[in-house]
Amino acid sequence: MVHEAAAQSRTISGRVLDASNGQGLPGVTVIVKGTTIGASTDANGAYTLSVPTSATTLSFTSVGFRAVEKPIGDASSIDVSLQTDTRQIEEVVVTGLATSIKRSNLANAITTISAKELVGSTRPVTVDAALSGKVVGANISQTSGAPGGGMSVQLRGISTLNGSAQPLYVIDGVYAVNADFGNGAGSAAFSGAAAGTGRTTQDNGINRLADLNPNDIESIEVLKGPSAAAIYGTRANNGVIVIRTKRGQAGKTRISFNQDLGFAKAWRLLGKEDWTDAKLEQFYAGNRLAQEKAALASAQASGRIYDYEKEVFGNTAFLRNTGLSVSGGNDRTRFYLAGATSKEDGIVKRTGFERHSLRLNVDHKIGQRVDIGLGGNYLNSVNRRGFAGNDNNGISLGYNLAYTPSYAQLFPNEKGEFPDSPYTGDNPLAVVERSINEESTNRFVQTGSLTVRIIDKEATSLRFAVQGGVDYSASEALLALPGDMQSQRARPLPGVARLAKNNFFNTNLQGFLIYDWKLGDALNLTSQVGTVRLSQRQDLTYAQGQNLSPGPPYTPNRGTVTTQETFLTQEADVGFVAQQEANFRDQVVATAGIRFDKSNRNGDPDKYYAFPKASLAVNVAKFDFWSVEPVNLVKLRVAYGATGGPAFFNALYSPLNPISTGGRPGLLPSTLLGNPEVKPESATELEAGLDMGFFDNRIGFEATVYNKKVFDLINTYGLAPGTGLTSIRAYNVGDLQNRGLELALNANPVRTGILNWTSSTQFWFNRTEVTKLNETPLVVPPFNTGLGFGATFGRNVFVVGESPSRWYGTPNDPNSPNFSGLTRYEEAQPTFQMSFLNSLTIAKNLELSFLFHWKKDGYTSNLSRLLKDEGGTTEDWSGDSGQRNDDGTVVPNGIYRAGLTAREFIQNSGYVRLREASLYYSLPASFRTSLFKDYVSNIRVGVSGNNLLTWTDYVGYDPEVSNFGAVSNLAQVDVASYPNTRRIFFHFGIDF
Repeated sequence: MVHEAAAQSRTISGRVLDASNGQGLPGVTVIVKGTTIGASTDANGAYTLSVPTSATTLSFTSVGFRAVEKPIGDASSIDVSLQTDTRQIEEVVVTGLATSIKRSNLANAITTISAKELVGSTRPVTVDAALSGKVVGANISQTSGAPGGGMSVQLRGISTLNGSAQPLYVIDGVYAVNADFGNGAGSAAFSGAAAGTGRTTQDNGINRLADLNPNDIESIEVLKGPSAAAIYGTRANNGVIVIRTKRGQAGKTRISFNQDLGFAKAWRLLGKEDWTDAKLEQFYAGNRLAQEKAALASAQASGRIYDYEKEVFGNTAFLRNTGLSVSGGNDRTRFYLAGATSKEDGIVKRTGFERHSLRLNVDHKIGQRVDIGLGGNYLNSVNRRGFAGNDNNGISLGYNLAYTPSYAQLFPNEKGEFPDSPYTGDNPLAVVERSINEESTNRFVQTGSLTVRIIDKEATSLRFAVQGGVDYSASEALLALPGDMQSQRARPLPGVARLAKNNFFNTNLQGFLIYDWKLGDALNLTSQVGTVRLSQRQDLTYAQGQNLSPGPPYTPNRGTVTTQETFLTQEADVGFVAQQEANFRDQVVATAGIRFDKSNRNGDPDKYYAFPKASLAVNVAKFDFWSVEPVNLVKLRVAYGATGGPAFFNALYSPLNPISTGGRPGLLPSTLLGNPEVKPESATELEAGLDMGFFDNRIGFEATVYNKKVFDLINTYGLAPGTGLTSIRAYNVGDLQNRGLELALNANPVRTGILNWTSSTQFWFNRTEVTKLNETPLVVPPFNTGLGFGATFGRNVFVVGESPSRWYGTPNDPNSPNFSGLTRYEEAQPTFQMSFLNSLTIAKNLELSFLFHWKKDGYTSNLSRLLKDEGGTTEDWSGDSGQRNDDGTVVPNGIYRAGLTAREFIQNSGYVRLREASLYYSLPASFRTSLFKDYVSNIRVGVSGNNLLTWTDYVGYDPEVSNFGAVSNLAQVDVASYPNTRRIFFHFGIDF
């Protein structure tokens, strides 16, 4: 803090403690009320401050704790204890691109996740995984159970049909790269398809947010809908997640070291059923039947019956995280330096995730009027995720294991040579040992900010604030299958290697003038105007060689047939923003603003689209007439806002397809029509809510309802064959609506010297409905929106009056009023979700926390058991289905289920999950001091876990995993996924 000169001053010192455990609190801001004179506490919670003799009150504030004011009087030493603020009512949250506001004055339901809530319990693999169950209004699912696999975060329902529905991530003011691009694992050479290359939606792409080290984060703010996110304009339809990383605090230099060691096991395996001669007779006939009976008899006689699922998915994975941070500074310069390395093995051999990061944040004051902030983050990640899911028929582990009988002999001989599998496209043990699917990423995130206080007076101030940065990500993926593998030898061009490179370069810069002024003593106003520019560039290329020479792909090798592809995009958005805030005595707080954006993605790149916002919060309990003492907070709030969603890149143009005639290259017009009139999708939201606090905020309650409408949805739309075209790009197909309810109850039921218990219960649901199918200039009938595998297994439809993620499927009913006469089934979105988070501090040194997450219903198209039924390996394959053949014999479960309609495959994937639990112990201060004097400020040990317990009726590897988890309509499809894991960690931390 800036120290103002005073004619006469005196020194006050003291210590700030955490009331729950008696430990010193570092980083607490201590300010002389009514001035900018202040300091921060050091690692032990101590502070020293020179104050004017006229000063009367000191204010003590820290994020996550209730603010305290203490009269100075004649005291030269003032100690305070801060209580945990269960509602964090005084915490500051974002309201504009250059301003913030106290939560107690906020008109939107913005969820804030602190560093302690994010990683204080256990160690998530990725940032978005750490949000699971903690964000009211969010639907979060995995695209793969592999370490570092992609995540899908959807806020307040479906906002687009166009590509990814992921929110906009902003890290310290930088618009982050969060693209989810496959590396080509689903291309023809890896799947056994007849033709085709490129990348598919089932490549199990890695979410780029996995690169960010969760331990570097100070807080996360989730702007869930247009009413809160309108200030971000044309890219905020899916919501905005604002991430703030840790900064240094003035005072003694603080050093923290943390070491985590752990292990992971598959949360569930599907099991197997062994074979008998009678069972073989239902699969084979003739010579093949005789061969299989002989193989079974030989395996039984030699005791070589194997559980291949356990062999591949039953391993124990080792987990390691190491982190070191140094922070400190003085009143002029503050710094935070942190390095971390993580290594998480997968339960499948030769799979895993590694991340190495280095971060430096520096803040400096130049004189009394200029503040600068710089941040740099280097990240390196390596992801080895193998071949799982539906990507790679022929080598996919899930497929091959489903069709591999327990008597098969697939282990290598003494020379390390794997035998061929007569049951599958390849030997799954050989796929594990010899296939390559590895991606390495180097990423640089650079941020900067500059604030110049042009006018700095008591009643009025004017400042100019500039913020921006760069996010550059360079990924290189290698995929390879040696030519002598079973799946490759039968191909015309055996052996394949692909090198894919994905480069992303995001830049953004914003400049704002912010004017704070007063009208009288009661009305405080903040006016801001500014401009924002965002640019994004993607360079995606791959080179693939087939018909490799014999030997491993890593040896000197080359393909005689090569394929290459390059995809380049360059985008730019420009916006202008104006916003006015008015605060009348913290009783009535109103905000109005507007943003105008243009983008080269639009048909008219020079046309500006408007995104207005307005909000009102009334703190009823702060009016003089309020006299209900137990109720200290009653806030009514309402907010409205509009946002946009950009069309997919290059939607304006009709593409040209490459051809070759007589050995000469050429271009041929395609039957896909561009749309030169494309414009952004748009959304509006009306949100209203009530916040209440009881017994000095020992109990807090929040209730929010919202109505979000999405207009001009963009989709590639099929045309009648008579037009000579197949489809039109980026056509406006219709509108939809999301309505929902969000409730939160926060409490501090027990707060004594022995026990401090805080609890948070959240409840939320969303309902999506298509409200319009466009009729001009083209009539749009109902159409498929999902990425399933046909009516037998369930499909999703865009039809008025229904959710686009509702399932339809067989049997066909010609009298059904539903789409194409298909049977109407359940909804992929859950009926509701709840979370129950508790934290208990016992005797000031023992901390226990746990998080339960309940997803009620939500249906998934599950084909995993179908594959095992077809292969005869399902655990209950021979069980009595209750059906009989014509001769009266039992129809086994496996045969009966394989012939059923979509009712069998559309399964309830609801669950109750103990998502996180932890137990930590901090050495008592007296014992620690006797050992290390004042050199060590804290020693903490603990144990924690993820996904420890799950209750579900779902029969797949995990009720959360979806092959298409990152797509826009949320519909869940599960085909031979990589199993999710239960993770256990042991922790050690020491602070100096």
